Amino acid sequence: MLDIKILAALIIIMALGAIAGILVYNNMNPETTGTCKPLIGLDNKSTTNNTPDNINNYFTSDSLFDLNSYSPKSDGHFKPSPGPVPQADPINRVISLFDAYLKSIFNESGVPGSAVVIVKDKEIIYMITLGVKDLSSGAPVTKDTLFEIGSCTKAFTATNMAQLVSAGLMSWDDPISKYYNNTSQFQMYDPSITGNLTILDCLSHRSGQPEYSQDMEWILFNNSYSPMLYNLRYVKNNTPFGSTYGYNNIIYSLPGYCAAQATNTTWSDLIKEYLLNPLGMNTATSTVKDFFNSPDHSTPYRLLGNGTLIPYQAANLDAVGPAGVISASISEMAHWLKFQIAGTGYYNGVPLVSKENLDKTRTGQIYAPGLGGYYGLGWIISNLSFGNKSLDVITHSGDTLSSQTVTSIFPTEGLGMVVLTNVGPTGLDFGLTLFSKLFTLICGYENYDPWPIYKDMNKPVPYPAPTPPFIDALGLGNYTGVYNNYLYGNITITTDNNVLTCYFGNNLQPYTLEHWNANLFLEPSMDLPLNFTHIHDGCAQQLVVEGISDYSTLPAETKSVFNRTNSTS
Repeated sequence: MLDIKILAALIIIMALGAIAGILVYNNMNPETTGTCKPLIGLDNKSTTNNTPDNINNYFTSDSLFDLNSYSPKSDGHFKPSPGPVPQADPINRVISLFDAYLKSIFNESGVPGSAVVIVKDKEIIYMITLGVKDLSSGAPVTKDTLFEIGSCTKAFTATNMAQLVSAGLMSWDDPISKYYNNTSQFQMYDPSITGNLTILDCLSHRSGQPEYSQDMEWILFNNSYSPMLYNLRYVKNNTPFGSTYGYNNIIYSLPGYCAAQATNTTWSDLIKEYLLNPLGMNTATSTVKDFFNSPDHSTPYRLLGNGTLIPYQAANLDAVGPAGVISASISEMAHWLKFQIAGTGYYNGVPLVSKENLDKTRTGQIYAPGLGGYYGLGWIISNLSFGNKSLDVITHSGDTLSSQTVTSIFPTEGLGMVVLTNVGPTGLDFGLTLFSKLFTLICGYENYDPWPIYKDMNKPVPYPAPTPPFIDALGLGNYTGVYNNYLYGNITITTDNNVLTCYFGNNLQPYTLEHWNANLFLEPSMDLPLNFTHIHDGCAQQLVVEGISDYSTLPAETKSVFNRTNSTS
Protein backbone atom coordinates (compact mmCIF):
# COMPACT_ATOMS: atom_id res chain seq x y z
CA MET A 1 0.00 0.00 0.00
CA LEU A 2 2.79 2.39 0.88
CA ASP A 3 4.65 1.64 -2.32
CA ILE A 4 1.88 2.74 -4.66
CA LYS A 5 1.51 5.98 -2.70
CA ILE A 6 5.21 6.57 -3.11
CA LEU A 7 4.91 6.17 -6.86
CA ALA A 8 2.30 8.87 -7.11
CA ALA A 9 4.16 11.17 -4.79
CA LEU A 10 7.28 10.91 -6.89
CA ILE A 11 5.85 12.26 -10.05
CA ILE A 12 2.69 14.24 -9.47
CA ILE A 13 2.43 17.86 -8.46
CA MET A 14 -0.75 18.56 -6.61
CA ALA A 15 -2.21 21.03 -4.19
CA LEU A 16 -1.53 20.64 -0.50
CA GLY A 17 -4.85 19.81 1.10
CA ALA A 18 -6.25 21.03 4.37
CA ILE A 19 -8.92 19.47 6.52
CA ALA A 20 -12.28 20.40 5.08
CA GLY A 21 -15.74 19.53 6.10
CA ILE A 22 -19.08 20.05 7.69
CA LEU A 23 -19.38 23.02 9.94
CA VAL A 24 -20.96 22.83 13.36
CA TYR A 25 -23.54 25.47 14.16
CA ASN A 26 -23.88 27.08 17.59
CA ASN A 27 -26.43 29.57 18.84
CA MET A 28 -25.43 33.18 18.19
CA ASN A 29 -26.40 36.25 20.10
CA PRO A 30 -28.62 38.65 18.12
CA GLU A 31 -26.95 41.26 15.94
CA THR A 32 -26.06 44.51 17.64
CA THR A 33 -26.10 47.93 16.13
CA GLY A 34 -23.05 49.29 17.96
CA THR A 35 -20.22 50.83 15.94
CA CYS A 36 -16.77 49.30 16.41
CA LYS A 37 -13.66 51.45 16.12
CA PRO A 38 -10.05 50.38 15.70
CA LEU A 39 -7.90 50.13 18.81
CA ILE A 40 -4.66 52.11 18.49
CA GLY A 41 -1.41 50.23 18.95
CA LEU A 42 -2.16 46.88 17.33
CA ASP A 43 -0.07 45.66 14.41
CA ASN A 44 -0.13 42.73 12.04
CA LYS A 45 2.41 40.83 14.08
CA SER A 46 0.84 40.92 17.53
CA THR A 47 -2.08 38.72 18.39
CA THR A 48 -3.48 36.79 21.28
CA ASN A 49 -4.85 33.41 20.42
CA ASN A 50 -8.40 33.41 21.68
CA THR A 51 -9.17 30.27 19.72
CA PRO A 52 -10.66 27.40 21.72
CA ASP A 53 -7.82 25.07 22.65
CA ASN A 54 -8.69 22.22 20.32
CA ILE A 55 -9.04 24.30 17.14
CA ASN A 56 -5.29 24.13 16.57
CA ASN A 57 -5.61 20.38 16.23
CA TYR A 58 -7.51 20.90 13.00
CA PHE A 59 -6.20 24.01 11.29
CA THR A 60 -2.45 23.81 11.00
CA SER A 61 -1.61 23.71 7.29
CA ASP A 62 0.45 26.67 6.13
CA SER A 63 -0.25 26.10 2.48
CA LEU A 64 -3.82 25.26 1.78
CA PHE A 65 -4.39 26.21 -1.81
CA ASP A 66 -2.49 26.12 -5.00
CA LEU A 67 -1.97 24.88 -8.53
CA ASN A 68 0.66 22.54 -7.04
CA SER A 69 2.72 20.14 -5.21
CA TYR A 70 2.32 17.37 -2.66
CA SER A 71 5.09 14.83 -2.60
CA PRO A 72 6.23 12.76 0.40
CA LYS A 73 9.85 11.70 0.37
CA SER A 74 10.63 8.58 -1.58
CA ASP A 75 13.47 6.62 -3.04
CA GLY A 76 11.92 6.63 -6.50
CA HIS A 77 11.06 2.95 -6.53
CA PHE A 78 8.25 0.80 -5.31
CA LYS A 79 8.44 -2.87 -4.65
CA PRO A 80 5.76 -5.41 -5.55
CA SER A 81 5.33 -8.60 -3.58
CA PRO A 82 7.72 -11.40 -4.55
CA GLY A 83 6.48 -13.70 -7.28
CA PRO A 84 6.97 -14.61 -10.91
CA VAL A 85 8.18 -11.72 -13.01
CA PRO A 86 5.64 -11.17 -15.80
CA GLN A 87 6.49 -9.95 -19.25
CA ALA A 88 5.23 -6.57 -20.42
CA ASP A 89 1.94 -6.84 -22.27
CA PRO A 90 1.47 -5.74 -25.88
CA ILE A 91 -0.03 -2.29 -26.02
CA ASN A 92 -3.40 -3.47 -27.32
CA ARG A 93 -3.86 -5.67 -24.27
CA VAL A 94 -2.69 -2.84 -22.02
CA ILE A 95 -5.37 -0.58 -23.48
CA SER A 96 -8.08 -3.22 -23.19
CA LEU A 97 -7.31 -3.81 -19.52
CA PHE A 98 -6.96 -0.10 -18.86
CA ASP A 99 -10.35 0.64 -20.41
CA ALA A 100 -12.10 -1.99 -18.33
CA TYR A 101 -10.43 -0.74 -15.18
CA LEU A 102 -11.27 2.91 -15.82
CA LYS A 103 -14.94 2.10 -16.40
CA SER A 104 -15.05 0.02 -13.23
CA ILE A 105 -13.99 2.91 -10.96
CA PHE A 106 -15.44 6.03 -12.60
CA ASN A 107 -18.85 5.98 -10.95
CA GLU A 108 -17.30 5.47 -7.52
CA SER A 109 -14.86 8.33 -8.08
CA GLY A 110 -17.54 11.00 -7.72
CA VAL A 111 -15.97 12.96 -10.59
CA PRO A 112 -18.76 14.80 -12.47
CA GLY A 113 -16.98 14.74 -15.82
CA SER A 114 -13.71 13.50 -17.24
CA ALA A 115 -11.89 12.86 -20.49
CA VAL A 116 -8.87 10.64 -21.08
CA VAL A 117 -6.58 10.21 -24.05
CA ILE A 118 -3.59 7.95 -24.65
CA VAL A 119 -1.24 8.58 -27.56
CA LYS A 120 1.31 6.12 -28.91
CA ASP A 121 3.90 7.79 -31.13
CA LYS A 122 1.80 9.79 -33.61
CA GLU A 123 -1.50 7.99 -33.10
CA ILE A 124 -4.37 8.30 -30.66
CA ILE A 125 -4.84 4.74 -29.44
CA TYR A 126 -7.43 5.47 -26.77
CA MET A 127 -9.88 8.27 -26.05
CA ILE A 128 -12.91 8.30 -23.81
CA THR A 129 -15.25 10.90 -22.33
CA LEU A 130 -17.18 10.21 -19.16
CA GLY A 131 -19.92 11.86 -17.15
CA VAL A 132 -21.24 15.39 -17.49
CA LYS A 133 -19.64 18.75 -18.05
CA ASP A 134 -22.36 20.46 -16.00
CA LEU A 135 -24.46 18.92 -13.24
CA SER A 136 -27.38 21.31 -13.68
CA SER A 137 -27.92 20.66 -17.37
CA GLY A 138 -26.67 17.10 -17.40
CA ALA A 139 -24.88 17.83 -20.69
CA PRO A 140 -22.31 15.10 -21.37
CA VAL A 141 -18.60 15.67 -21.74
CA THR A 142 -17.52 15.56 -25.39
CA LYS A 143 -14.12 15.24 -26.97
CA ASP A 144 -14.26 18.99 -27.57
CA THR A 145 -15.28 20.05 -24.05
CA LEU A 146 -12.78 22.47 -22.52
CA PHE A 147 -11.32 21.75 -19.08
CA GLU A 148 -9.05 24.02 -17.06
CA ILE A 149 -5.65 22.29 -16.99
CA GLY A 150 -4.11 24.34 -14.17
CA SER A 151 -0.39 23.88 -13.71
CA CYS A 152 -0.11 21.72 -16.81
CA THR A 153 0.00 25.21 -18.35
CA LYS A 154 3.56 25.50 -17.05
CA ALA A 155 4.99 23.18 -19.70
CA PHE A 156 3.30 25.26 -22.42
CA THR A 157 4.85 28.43 -20.98
CA ALA A 158 8.30 26.82 -20.82
CA THR A 159 7.97 25.55 -24.40
CA ASN A 160 6.96 29.02 -25.54
CA MET A 161 10.07 30.40 -23.82
CA ALA A 162 12.10 27.79 -25.70
CA GLN A 163 10.58 29.12 -28.93
CA LEU A 164 11.65 32.68 -28.14
CA VAL A 165 15.14 31.53 -27.16
CA SER A 166 15.36 29.56 -30.42
CA ALA A 167 14.35 32.70 -32.32
CA GLY A 168 17.01 34.78 -30.56
CA LEU A 169 14.40 37.03 -28.95
CA MET A 170 15.29 36.01 -25.41
CA SER A 171 17.89 34.02 -23.49
CA TRP A 172 17.46 31.47 -20.70
CA ASP A 173 19.96 33.53 -18.73
CA ASP A 174 18.18 36.84 -19.15
CA PRO A 175 17.73 38.46 -15.75
CA ILE A 176 14.17 39.38 -14.88
CA SER A 177 15.43 42.90 -14.21
CA LYS A 178 16.12 43.26 -17.95
CA TYR A 179 12.36 43.46 -18.42
CA TYR A 180 11.33 44.79 -15.01
CA ASN A 181 14.08 47.33 -14.39
CA ASN A 182 12.10 49.69 -12.19
CA THR A 183 12.26 48.78 -8.51
CA SER A 184 8.88 50.39 -8.01
CA GLN A 185 7.58 47.38 -9.98
CA PHE A 186 9.92 44.53 -9.13
CA GLN A 187 12.24 44.09 -6.19
CA MET A 188 13.10 41.02 -4.13
CA TYR A 189 13.51 41.18 -0.35
CA ASP A 190 17.23 40.50 -0.85
CA PRO A 191 18.47 43.22 -3.24
CA SER A 192 21.24 40.95 -4.53
CA ILE A 193 18.63 38.57 -5.93
CA THR A 194 16.75 41.34 -7.75
CA GLY A 195 19.44 41.67 -10.42
CA ASN A 196 20.42 38.01 -10.58
CA LEU A 197 17.11 36.14 -10.82
CA THR A 198 16.95 34.70 -14.34
CA ILE A 199 14.34 33.23 -16.64
CA LEU A 200 15.81 29.78 -15.98
CA ASP A 201 15.71 30.26 -12.20
CA CYS A 202 12.02 31.10 -12.34
CA LEU A 203 11.00 28.24 -14.61
CA SER A 204 12.88 25.67 -12.50
CA HIS A 205 11.48 26.88 -9.15
CA ARG A 206 14.87 27.69 -7.65
CA SER A 207 14.31 31.30 -6.58
CA GLY A 208 14.51 30.39 -2.89
CA GLN A 209 11.05 31.84 -2.27
CA PRO A 210 8.70 29.88 0.01
CA GLU A 211 6.54 27.37 -1.80
CA TYR A 212 3.11 28.70 -2.78
CA SER A 213 3.83 32.12 -1.27
CA GLN A 214 1.30 34.83 -2.18
CA ASP A 215 -1.10 32.41 -3.86
CA MET A 216 -3.98 33.52 -1.68
CA GLU A 217 -3.61 37.00 -3.17
CA TRP A 218 -5.05 35.77 -6.47
CA ILE A 219 -7.10 32.85 -5.19
CA LEU A 220 -9.13 34.85 -2.68
CA PHE A 221 -8.25 38.54 -2.79
CA ASN A 222 -8.55 38.95 -6.56
CA ASN A 223 -5.25 40.80 -6.77
CA SER A 224 -3.80 41.40 -10.21
CA TYR A 225 -0.19 40.48 -10.98
CA SER A 226 1.29 43.95 -10.49
CA PRO A 227 0.59 44.25 -6.75
CA MET A 228 1.72 40.66 -6.20
CA LEU A 229 4.94 41.44 -8.05
CA TYR A 230 5.39 44.53 -5.89
CA ASN A 231 4.86 42.50 -2.72
CA LEU A 232 7.84 40.26 -3.52
CA ARG A 233 9.95 42.85 -1.69
CA TYR A 234 8.32 41.75 1.57
CA VAL A 235 8.67 37.99 1.07
CA LYS A 236 11.81 36.54 2.62
CA ASN A 237 13.64 33.65 0.97
CA ASN A 238 13.45 30.52 3.08
CA THR A 239 16.28 28.78 1.20
CA PRO A 240 19.42 30.15 -0.48
CA PHE A 241 18.82 31.56 -3.95
CA GLY A 242 19.46 29.07 -6.75
CA SER A 243 20.11 26.10 -4.51
CA THR A 244 16.78 24.52 -3.66
CA TYR A 245 13.57 23.51 -5.39
CA GLY A 246 10.52 25.42 -4.14
CA TYR A 247 7.28 25.50 -6.16
CA ASN A 248 6.05 29.06 -6.64
CA ASN A 249 3.37 30.31 -9.04
CA ILE A 250 4.10 34.02 -8.70
CA ILE A 251 7.76 33.52 -9.63
CA TYR A 252 6.96 31.03 -12.40
CA SER A 253 4.67 33.57 -14.07
CA LEU A 254 7.46 36.14 -14.41
CA PRO A 255 9.11 34.68 -17.54
CA GLY A 256 5.75 34.58 -19.30
CA TYR A 257 5.20 38.26 -18.67
CA CYS A 258 8.80 39.03 -19.66
CA ALA A 259 8.13 37.18 -22.93
CA ALA A 260 5.08 39.35 -23.51
CA GLN A 261 7.27 42.44 -23.16
CA ALA A 262 9.90 40.99 -25.49
CA THR A 263 7.28 40.41 -28.19
CA ASN A 264 5.23 43.54 -27.52
CA THR A 265 2.00 41.67 -26.88
CA THR A 266 0.07 40.08 -24.03
CA TRP A 267 0.99 36.68 -22.69
CA SER A 268 -2.47 35.30 -23.50
CA ASP A 269 -2.11 36.35 -27.15
CA LEU A 270 1.52 35.25 -27.31
CA ILE A 271 0.87 31.68 -26.16
CA LYS A 272 -1.97 31.27 -28.64
CA GLU A 273 -0.11 32.75 -31.61
CA TYR A 274 3.22 31.02 -31.05
CA LEU A 275 2.18 27.65 -29.64
CA LEU A 276 -1.49 26.75 -29.21
CA ASN A 277 -2.63 27.63 -32.73
CA PRO A 278 0.41 26.06 -34.48
CA LEU A 279 -0.33 22.87 -32.53
CA GLY A 280 -3.87 22.88 -33.88
CA MET A 281 -5.23 23.71 -30.42
CA ASN A 282 -7.47 26.38 -31.87
CA THR A 283 -10.26 26.14 -29.30
CA ALA A 284 -7.89 26.17 -26.32
CA THR A 285 -8.15 29.34 -24.24
CA SER A 286 -5.61 31.41 -22.33
CA THR A 287 -7.96 33.56 -20.24
CA VAL A 288 -10.72 32.65 -17.81
CA LYS A 289 -13.20 34.82 -19.71
CA ASP A 290 -12.58 32.98 -22.96
CA PHE A 291 -12.95 29.65 -21.16
CA PHE A 292 -16.38 30.50 -19.79
CA ASN A 293 -17.42 32.08 -23.10
CA SER A 294 -16.65 28.86 -24.94
CA PRO A 295 -19.84 27.09 -26.07
CA ASP A 296 -18.46 23.75 -24.89
CA HIS A 297 -16.77 24.16 -21.51
CA SER A 298 -16.96 22.17 -18.31
CA THR A 299 -18.24 23.67 -15.07
CA PRO A 300 -15.52 23.46 -12.39
CA TYR A 301 -16.67 22.00 -9.06
CA ARG A 302 -15.24 21.86 -5.56
CA LEU A 303 -16.09 19.06 -3.14
CA LEU A 304 -16.79 20.19 0.43
CA GLY A 305 -16.37 18.13 3.56
CA ASN A 306 -20.11 17.59 3.84
CA GLY A 307 -20.10 15.85 0.47
CA THR A 308 -21.60 18.80 -1.41
CA LEU A 309 -20.28 19.75 -4.84
CA ILE A 310 -20.38 23.48 -5.50
CA PRO A 311 -19.46 25.38 -8.69
CA TYR A 312 -16.21 27.14 -7.86
CA GLN A 313 -13.64 29.38 -9.52
CA ALA A 314 -10.53 30.99 -8.03
CA ALA A 315 -10.93 34.78 -7.94
CA ASN A 316 -8.20 35.70 -10.43
CA LEU A 317 -6.51 32.79 -12.16
CA ASP A 318 -5.64 35.17 -15.00
CA ALA A 319 -3.18 36.96 -12.69
CA VAL A 320 -0.88 33.94 -12.80
CA GLY A 321 -1.84 32.99 -16.34
CA PRO A 322 1.59 31.62 -17.39
CA ALA A 323 1.48 29.31 -14.37
CA GLY A 324 -1.98 27.89 -14.76
CA VAL A 325 -4.75 29.45 -16.87
CA ILE A 326 -4.88 27.39 -20.09
CA SER A 327 -8.03 25.40 -20.82
CA ALA A 328 -8.19 22.72 -23.50
CA SER A 329 -10.20 19.78 -24.77
CA ILE A 330 -9.07 16.18 -24.70
CA SER A 331 -8.97 16.04 -28.51
CA GLU A 332 -6.55 18.97 -28.62
CA MET A 333 -4.47 17.80 -25.66
CA ALA A 334 -3.76 14.80 -27.91
CA HIS A 335 -1.93 17.20 -30.25
CA TRP A 336 0.23 18.33 -27.33
CA LEU A 337 1.07 14.73 -26.47
CA LYS A 338 2.05 13.96 -30.08
CA PHE A 339 4.35 16.99 -30.12
CA GLN A 340 5.97 16.09 -26.81
CA ILE A 341 6.34 12.39 -27.59
CA ALA A 342 8.04 13.15 -30.92
CA GLY A 343 10.44 15.50 -29.16
CA THR A 344 11.77 16.96 -32.41
CA GLY A 345 10.41 20.48 -32.11
CA TYR A 346 8.31 19.93 -35.26
CA TYR A 347 4.57 19.52 -35.51
CA ASN A 348 3.00 18.28 -38.73
CA GLY A 349 6.27 19.01 -40.49
CA VAL A 350 6.43 22.61 -39.29
CA PRO A 351 9.33 23.67 -37.03
CA LEU A 352 8.06 25.29 -33.83
CA VAL A 353 11.17 25.21 -31.62
CA SER A 354 14.71 23.91 -31.84
CA LYS A 355 15.20 20.40 -30.50
CA GLU A 356 18.00 21.69 -28.27
CA ASN A 357 15.76 24.15 -26.49
CA LEU A 358 12.80 21.78 -26.33
CA ASP A 359 15.09 19.20 -24.75
CA LYS A 360 16.13 21.75 -22.16
CA THR A 361 12.56 21.99 -20.88
CA ARG A 362 12.52 18.21 -20.41
CA THR A 363 15.91 18.00 -18.71
CA GLY A 364 16.23 18.11 -14.92
CA GLN A 365 17.42 21.54 -13.79
CA ILE A 366 17.30 21.11 -10.02
CA TYR A 367 16.99 18.13 -7.75
CA ALA A 368 13.65 17.94 -5.97
CA PRO A 369 14.04 15.40 -3.18
CA GLY A 370 10.35 15.36 -2.32
CA LEU A 371 9.55 14.44 -5.91
CA GLY A 372 12.05 11.62 -6.13
CA GLY A 373 13.60 13.19 -9.20
CA TYR A 374 14.31 16.52 -10.84
CA TYR A 375 12.28 19.49 -11.89
CA GLY A 376 12.86 20.57 -15.46
CA LEU A 377 11.06 23.57 -16.94
CA GLY A 378 7.37 22.94 -16.35
CA TRP A 379 7.95 19.18 -16.04
CA ILE A 380 8.94 16.69 -13.36
CA ILE A 381 11.63 14.33 -14.63
CA SER A 382 11.82 10.90 -12.96
CA ASN A 383 12.88 7.32 -13.48
CA LEU A 384 10.48 4.88 -11.85
CA SER A 385 10.90 1.16 -11.34
CA PHE A 386 8.34 -1.58 -10.86
CA GLY A 387 9.48 -5.16 -10.66
CA ASN A 388 12.18 -5.66 -13.25
CA LYS A 389 11.14 -2.72 -15.41
CA SER A 390 12.35 0.86 -15.18
CA LEU A 391 10.76 3.72 -17.08
CA ASP A 392 11.65 7.35 -17.64
CA VAL A 393 8.65 9.52 -16.85
CA ILE A 394 7.95 13.16 -17.72
CA THR A 395 4.90 14.42 -15.91
CA HIS A 396 3.00 17.24 -14.27
CA SER A 397 -0.41 17.74 -12.77
CA GLY A 398 -2.68 20.75 -12.67
CA ASP A 399 -5.04 21.95 -9.97
CA THR A 400 -7.19 25.08 -10.06
CA LEU A 401 -8.95 23.97 -6.84
CA SER A 402 -11.95 22.94 -8.93
CA SER A 403 -10.46 21.21 -11.99
CA GLN A 404 -7.60 18.74 -11.90
CA THR A 405 -5.44 17.30 -14.65
CA VAL A 406 -2.65 14.74 -14.93
CA THR A 407 -0.27 14.70 -17.90
CA SER A 408 2.23 11.84 -18.17
CA ILE A 409 4.72 10.93 -20.88
CA PHE A 410 6.79 7.75 -21.08
CA PRO A 411 9.37 8.83 -23.69
CA THR A 412 11.13 5.49 -24.13
CA GLU A 413 7.75 3.85 -24.75
CA GLY A 414 6.59 6.60 -27.11
CA LEU A 415 3.49 6.81 -24.94
CA GLY A 416 1.61 9.64 -23.25
CA MET A 417 -1.65 10.14 -21.36
CA VAL A 418 -3.78 13.09 -20.26
CA VAL A 419 -6.58 12.82 -17.71
CA LEU A 420 -8.93 15.82 -17.42
CA THR A 421 -11.49 16.26 -14.62
CA ASN A 422 -13.79 19.09 -13.56
CA VAL A 423 -13.56 18.68 -9.80
CA GLY A 424 -11.18 19.32 -6.92
CA PRO A 425 -9.70 18.12 -4.70
CA THR A 426 -10.69 14.55 -5.62
CA GLY A 427 -10.20 14.71 -9.38
CA LEU A 428 -6.54 14.10 -8.75
CA ASP A 429 -7.31 10.85 -6.93
CA PHE A 430 -8.92 9.59 -10.15
CA GLY A 431 -6.04 10.86 -12.29
CA LEU A 432 -3.39 9.35 -10.03
CA THR A 433 -5.16 6.03 -10.09
CA LEU A 434 -5.23 5.98 -13.88
CA PHE A 435 -1.56 6.94 -14.09
CA SER A 436 -0.62 4.17 -11.68
CA LYS A 437 -2.75 1.62 -13.50
CA LEU A 438 -1.25 2.48 -16.88
CA PHE A 439 2.27 2.43 -15.45
CA THR A 440 1.86 -0.99 -13.85
CA LEU A 441 0.21 -2.40 -16.97
CA ILE A 442 3.15 -1.21 -19.06
CA CYS A 443 5.39 -2.99 -16.57
CA GLY A 444 3.41 -6.19 -17.06
CA TYR A 445 1.39 -6.31 -13.85
CA GLU A 446 -2.21 -6.82 -14.91
CA ASN A 447 -3.96 -7.31 -11.58
CA TYR A 448 -2.67 -4.43 -9.52
CA ASP A 449 -5.55 -2.29 -8.19
CA PRO A 450 -4.43 1.21 -7.09
CA TRP A 451 -7.94 2.61 -6.52
CA PRO A 452 -8.26 1.52 -2.86
CA ILE A 453 -5.09 3.47 -2.14
CA TYR A 454 -6.02 6.67 -3.94
CA LYS A 455 -9.77 6.94 -3.62
CA ASP A 456 -9.74 8.84 -0.32
CA MET A 457 -6.35 10.51 -0.64
CA ASN A 458 -7.78 14.01 -1.09
CA LYS A 459 -11.33 13.46 0.08
CA PRO A 460 -12.21 16.33 2.44
CA VAL A 461 -13.24 15.33 5.94
CA PRO A 462 -15.82 17.01 8.17
CA TYR A 463 -14.73 19.48 10.77
CA PRO A 464 -15.04 17.96 14.24
CA ALA A 465 -17.36 19.53 16.75
CA PRO A 466 -15.63 21.90 19.17
CA THR A 467 -14.71 20.55 22.58
CA PRO A 468 -16.78 21.96 25.43
CA PRO A 469 -17.26 24.50 26.81
CA PHE A 470 -19.37 25.78 23.92
CA ILE A 471 -19.30 29.55 23.85
CA ASP A 472 -21.78 31.74 22.01
CA ALA A 473 -20.59 34.36 19.56
CA LEU A 474 -20.84 38.04 20.36
CA GLY A 475 -23.54 40.00 18.64
CA LEU A 476 -22.62 39.81 14.97
CA GLY A 477 -22.40 43.59 14.70
CA ASN A 478 -19.37 43.46 16.99
CA TYR A 479 -17.41 41.70 14.25
CA THR A 480 -18.42 43.85 11.28
CA GLY A 481 -15.98 46.30 9.74
CA VAL A 482 -12.88 46.46 7.57
CA TYR A 483 -9.68 44.71 8.64
CA ASN A 484 -6.37 45.32 6.86
CA ASN A 485 -3.12 43.47 6.28
CA TYR A 486 -0.37 45.28 4.38
CA LEU A 487 0.40 42.26 2.20
CA TYR A 488 -3.07 41.04 1.32
CA GLY A 489 -5.23 44.14 1.66
CA ASN A 490 -8.66 44.33 3.26
CA ILE A 491 -11.12 41.82 4.59
CA THR A 492 -14.60 43.30 4.94
CA ILE A 493 -17.06 41.69 7.34
CA THR A 494 -20.76 42.47 6.98
CA THR A 495 -23.94 41.06 8.47
CA ASP A 496 -27.47 40.67 7.21
CA ASN A 497 -30.34 38.53 8.47
CA ASN A 498 -28.20 37.17 11.30
CA VAL A 499 -25.56 35.90 8.84
CA LEU A 500 -21.93 37.00 8.91
CA THR A 501 -20.42 37.52 5.45
CA CYS A 502 -16.80 38.01 4.42
CA TYR A 503 -15.37 39.81 1.38
CA PHE A 504 -11.70 39.30 0.57
CA GLY A 505 -9.93 42.31 -0.94
CA ASN A 506 -11.11 43.10 -4.46
CA ASN A 507 -13.16 39.92 -4.63
CA LEU A 508 -16.86 40.75 -4.92
CA GLN A 509 -17.87 37.17 -4.15
CA PRO A 510 -19.53 36.95 -0.70
CA TYR A 511 -18.27 34.16 1.55
CA THR A 512 -20.70 33.11 4.26
CA LEU A 513 -19.13 32.49 7.67
CA GLU A 514 -20.50 29.86 10.01
CA HIS A 515 -19.98 29.83 13.76
CA TRP A 516 -17.66 27.20 15.22
CA ASN A 517 -17.12 28.29 18.83
CA ALA A 518 -16.65 31.53 20.75
CA ASN A 519 -15.24 34.15 18.35
CA LEU A 520 -14.11 31.70 15.71
CA PHE A 521 -16.00 31.24 12.44
CA LEU A 522 -15.41 28.95 9.48
CA GLU A 523 -15.58 29.63 5.74
CA PRO A 524 -16.47 26.24 4.23
CA SER A 525 -15.58 26.54 0.54
CA MET A 526 -11.93 27.35 1.28
CA ASP A 527 -11.66 25.58 4.64
CA LEU A 528 -10.65 28.77 6.40
CA PRO A 529 -11.01 29.43 10.14
CA LEU A 530 -11.38 33.14 10.95
CA ASN A 531 -10.75 34.07 14.58
CA PHE A 532 -11.83 37.51 15.87
CA THR A 533 -9.47 38.58 18.66
CA HIS A 534 -8.54 41.50 20.91
CA ILE A 535 -12.08 42.23 21.99
CA HIS A 536 -12.23 45.84 23.25
CA ASP A 537 -15.46 47.49 24.37
CA GLY A 538 -17.25 44.49 22.91
CA CYS A 539 -15.69 44.85 19.46
CA ALA A 540 -13.08 42.67 17.77
CA GLN A 541 -9.94 44.63 16.92
CA GLN A 542 -8.09 41.91 15.02
CA LEU A 543 -9.00 39.14 12.64
CA VAL A 544 -6.62 36.17 12.49
CA VAL A 545 -7.01 33.88 9.47
CA GLU A 546 -5.36 30.46 9.44
CA GLY A 547 -4.37 29.28 5.98
CA ILE A 548 -3.56 32.78 4.74
CA SER A 549 0.13 32.61 5.52
CA ASP A 550 2.38 35.52 6.43
CA TYR A 551 5.41 35.13 4.19
CA SER A 552 7.11 38.25 5.51
CA THR A 553 8.28 36.21 8.50
CA LEU A 554 10.93 33.51 8.53
CA PRO A 555 9.78 30.85 8.79
CA ALA A 556 6.43 31.89 7.40
CA GLU A 557 3.56 32.08 9.85
CA THR A 558 0.65 29.82 8.99
CA LYS A 559 -1.76 32.66 9.67
CA SER A 560 -2.07 36.35 8.89
CA VAL A 561 -3.34 39.13 11.12
CA PHE A 562 -5.76 41.77 9.86
CA ASN A 563 -6.28 44.89 12.00
CA ARG A 564 -9.52 46.80 12.25
CA THR A 565 -9.48 50.10 10.36
CA ASN A 566 -11.64 53.22 10.49
CA SER A 567 -13.03 52.37 7.08
CA THR A 568 -16.59 51.14 6.81
CA SER A 569 -16.37 49.75 3.28
